[in-house]
Amino acid sequence: MATTAGTRRSPSGGALCWAAAPVAAVRFGRWAPPRAHSWTPRRTYPTWSLSLVRSARWCLLRGRRAQVCGAAVMSATEGSSPSSAVRESASSHPAGRAISDAGVIGLAVMGQNFALNLASHGWRVSVYNRTYARTAETVERAQRELAADDTTASGSVTGFADLRSFVLSLKRPRRVFLLVKAGSAVDATVEALAEVLEPGDIIVDGGNEWYENTERRAASVAARGLLYVGMGVSGGEEGARYGPSLMPGGSREAYQQLAPLLEQVAAQVPGSGPCVTYIGPGGSGNYVKMVHNGIEYGDMQLIGEAYDLLRGAVGLDAMAAAEVFASWNAGALQSFLVEITARILRVPDTSSSAASAPALVDQILDRSESKGTGLWTMTEALRRGVAVPTIAAALDGRYLSARKDERERASRVLRGPERLSGTGHASELAAAGASPGAAGAVAETGPDTAPERVAALASGSVRASASTSRSDASAERALIAAIEDALFCSKLCSYAQGLSLLQRASGEQGWSLDLGELARIWKGGCIIRAQLLERIEGAFRRDPSLPNLLLDADLAAEIGRRHESWRRVVGLAASLGVPAPALTASLSYYDTYRQAVLRSSQLVQAQRDCFGSHGYERLDDPGRRWHTRWLSGGDSAEVS
Repeated sequence: MATTAGTRRSPSGGALCWAAAPVAAVRFGRWAPPRAHSWTPRRTYPTWSLSLVRSARWCLLRGRRAQVCGAAVMSATEGSSPSSAVRESASSHPAGRAISDAGVIGLAVMGQNFALNLASHGWRVSVYNRTYARTAETVERAQRELAADDTTASGSVTGFADLRSFVLSLKRPRRVFLLVKAGSAVDATVEALAEVLEPGDIIVDGGNEWYENTERRAASVAARGLLYVGMGVSGGEEGARYGPSLMPGGSREAYQQLAPLLEQVAAQVPGSGPCVTYIGPGGSGNYVKMVHNGIEYGDMQLIGEAYDLLRGAVGLDAMAAAEVFASWNAGALQSFLVEITARILRVPDTSSSAASAPALVDQILDRSESKGTGLWTMTEALRRGVAVPTIAAALDGRYLSARKDERERASRVLRGPERLSGTGHASELAAAGASPGAAGAVAETGPDTAPERVAALASGSVRASASTSRSDASAERALIAAIEDALFCSKLCSYAQGLSLLQRASGEQGWSLDLGELARIWKGGCIIRAQLLERIEGAFRRDPSLPNLLLDADLAAEIGRRHESWRRVVGLAASLGVPAPALTASLSYYDTYRQAVLRSSQLVQAQRDCFGSHGYERLDDPGRRWHTRWLSGGDSAEVS
């Protein structure tokens, strides 16, 4: 069996070493055929073989006569020995020996950080990427970060240039985490892995994948005795590195094997535990992550609309609005998204030559992009007959934002209220709970409102001054508080809609989702983590069969205390021409849900029966269907 080793210089000046491994080698620029026990990829998925060719060719073109093989990549600085973590890894990964606790395939932002997270908790990790440069980069980064952290347990990261050597390095049952782009890339990777894994081994797809694809792949690999898990991962780059929220679904047997790793690397919430739990069978883990992202869409849009109102109704600049968001983050709206909003709004445009640099956010092209999970959530909601208007408004908002050229043309043609420019709007501010004198105060302070003053307004500690009367300050404070109420109530509706979709899907798919437990694991690590989730968890702990979050007595009472401000803000937005589709949709959802009788729906049913003879049921005789000759006498008859 051929074994080879070699070195080359890394981009940073260090030397990258390939430890010996029993795989196909490159000799004098030509491929040697694979020896015994080597793995040959299927012709239908040539990317793995091509990546090996590229890796070998890279070395040859750099003038190295090294014979390249699939191998553990160890990083060291030229003239110095590797760090202790890397030295240990180099000596403990001889060819063919299973030594690593887990493997990670796909070393883009999420995969690389997840691998380092595992290693930081003492696990030995093997890594592999289609392009070899990412593998080397990951190992070099692991060397730096693991050596620099005195608190890090003795984990390690070892890179491999071919898939078979990667697999052979893993202890059984092998635990392989995939963090590659959803779709065909996952299919190719799973198919390649299925050729070299053995019964009882586990594949974990940690990408944002369509849940039915997960179920299809799970059924396919089950025929070979492999276990499959579709795992939602939320938290972005920082979460993957230091503690994400994890949503694994699929094989319960596989989860039991994964739990010791996942419970350590997941975000930890004091008094609540690790932000990971077994979600349920099939594609439930990916489905829950999909809906999580839908809620995230709604949350982001709502925050954006609140910001627009602070700018367009109150007259604040970005820096002043940042202080308002910071104050909100100290209260009931405390959340990751509100926190980062305050921080984002404080960032200046350093490229500006102005004496006082404008906020960077004001220089961003106003086209909101998306990657598809919001659309998936909408598709599922439509298919299952679940109303998610806040999420729909958020998605529509992104689509409308993309029509930048059309919007610029429309701004010159379509009539509407002028945006706040320093005068007027006293009556509108009064309608939002402020006194008629507030418009002058807003106009006076305008875009140069001091952050300290706005923070005082938001907290209620403002004092009268020469430029601001006590009544003016009270009016501004009332308006800011009203926007806070509107944001709180609307966020609650966004959660209610997403959880209703999960509840419906759980019943139809037989997943038995625990909504209280989902709220618990979303309290840390993930993008939608928020103080509000503590109350949402409590609602479903009290009543696991709660049909809608809004029916919880505690939360219903909270909305009852805030809904009048919510209504005034939505009305104010309309009167000022400030677009607030998600705030408006949320209020309409709330009002529609609380109506015992919907007259609009009565008329719609009558219209359907009039032109299509679809029939209708009577309030006083439910269960029987009737048809009426609406345009010729009004006679009614029961229909079967």
